[in-house]
Amino acid sequence: MRNDEIDKQLVERAKSDPIYFAEIFDKYYNLILRYIIHRIGDIEVSKDIAAETFYKALNKISTYHPTTAPFSAWLYRIASNEINYFFRRKKYEPVSLDSSLKEINLQIPSSIDIENELIAAQEMIDNNKKYQMAKEMLYKLPEKYQEVLVLRFMEDLKIVEISRILGKSEGTVKSLISRGIDKLKKILNK
Repeated sequence: MRNDEIDKQLVERAKSDPIYFAEIFDKYYNLILRYIIHRIGDIEVSKDIAAETFYKALNKISTYHPTTAPFSAWLYRIASNEINYFFRRKKYEPVSLDSSLKEINLQIPSSIDIENELIAAQEMIDNNKKYQMAKEMLYKLPEKYQEVLVLRFMEDLKIVEISRILGKSEGTVKSLISRGIDKLKKILNK
């Protein structure tokens, strides 16, 4: 069974009973969290934004239609919107996913593996000077370039996937990547 078909079944079950959202959470949490970490660079803030992303996904799952975009693209879009909100406000007050899930009697077990991965990721961020320099250069770019460059080179997504996530044409995505790389080169040459 293809991934899109599996997602469609998961979503349909979650639409009829929110308890099934746990399967979606388990499948996509690490992927979405990693994307947010690449964009934000702070593990704790990234965890808050991921929680907000899944909280909104849970509340809006009834509005998702598989004909518009793959489910993963829909989640990335929600995460991108939350990241953009964070950057606009620079003040972030997340809603607790845990408390929201408890309201519907859904408990997602905490995973030691996730915590270990977060600790390792934070150590990598703190210790890797090249990563720090690349992150600083990336943050000098406008958000629209940061977004496509992270999705393309850090998340290793294809142009068509990025296009679906951002709701932009493939040509626009290619142009944003090209311009973003050119702007990074100019920053590095300074």
